[in-house]
Amino acid sequence: MSRSLLILVIAAILACGAGYWLLQETGPSQNESQLALPSLAEHATDVDRITLTNANGILLNARRENDRWQTDVYTDSSELVGRFPVDHEKLASLLQALAQAELVEPKTLKESNYHHLGLQDISANDSLATLVTLASKGKTWQVLVGNNATIGNDRYLRIPNQAQAWLSNSAINLPLTNSEWLQQPILPFDESDFSSIARADGASWQILRASADESFVLKDQLPTQALKYGGVLDAVALNLAGIHFEQLLPTTSLDWESLTPMVTLDVNTAYGHAFRVEIAQQQDSAFLRIANATPSDYWADWIYQIPKFNAEQLNKNIDDFLAIEAQKEAKEPIPSYPIDEGESPQ
Repeated sequence: MSRSLLILVIAAILACGAGYWLLQETGPSQNESQLALPSLAEHATDVDRITLTNANGILLNARRENDRWQTDVYTDSSELVGRFPVDHEKLASLLQALAQAELVEPKTLKESNYHHLGLQDISANDSLATLVTLASKGKTWQVLVGNNATIGNDRYLRIPNQAQAWLSNSAINLPLTNSEWLQQPILPFDESDFSSIARADGASWQILRASADESFVLKDQLPTQALKYGGVLDAVALNLAGIHFEQLLPTTSLDWESLTPMVTLDVNTAYGHAFRVEIAQQQDSAFLRIANATPSDYWADWIYQIPKFNAEQLNKNIDDFLAIEAQKEAKEPIPSYPIDEGESPQ
């Protein structure tokens, strides 16, 4: 190896080593891992508030009210417009991950290196960190959650007001938007909860059933009419129960009358709920709102932007349920044939 090439190799090794030790510079070494948030595990069931904040503002501000978790909902301009239930499983997973998170490897102590790990204070405009605040009966825990490690699902963590940054062994999942962890789907019912669904606009139809373990039947279906396939009516209930929203909007944020109507459905459940689902469109976007629900129904006071495909799945006419052959037979008169009154057989 030439002298010049050897010098280049040594310089490259030193540069890589310097970058590694830059992030490894720590205080006293530790031989055993420690919990990131001591005492959280023993008080986890008492936590009644979870707040996530980043450089752009409050990402999630969830509070437990009785047995339901709800969070503040903000517009794109950070205006508070109401509260909506949060996906309980996502909150539980976050709480469990933080309670079990261990600080397994100390990283940098230098503030100038925090940005490499996504652990700058959220007061910095370019901070990638999320400040997680947990509260429970006078107790509070806080931790800054940074980038994922290059290998695995480990996360970089730092306790606010402490210089030491750490690598944690816990996979901590966080929402990217204010609406990502809101409870889905829109309606709090399974398809088996619906007892009847009727189209109230245009060419009306109604499907109904006597009990949850029966299939839907089409009201006033003629004996000569056959369904396209066995589950064509049940699919309406399945699609309605499973519809998710892409964006949650306050009712005052959109002029509903300016939209083009698509379909209006009157829905009844086996538990006595009765409400109307209205779906309209504007160019490539579709929107849903609910009318005639009781004031206590949290899902009734919003406009939901939904996928256009899901809107079209509910925009059904009666011809969409019936087999083409059956439709023709029902519409065509019974043919009559002339009788040949020829000679009777001898």
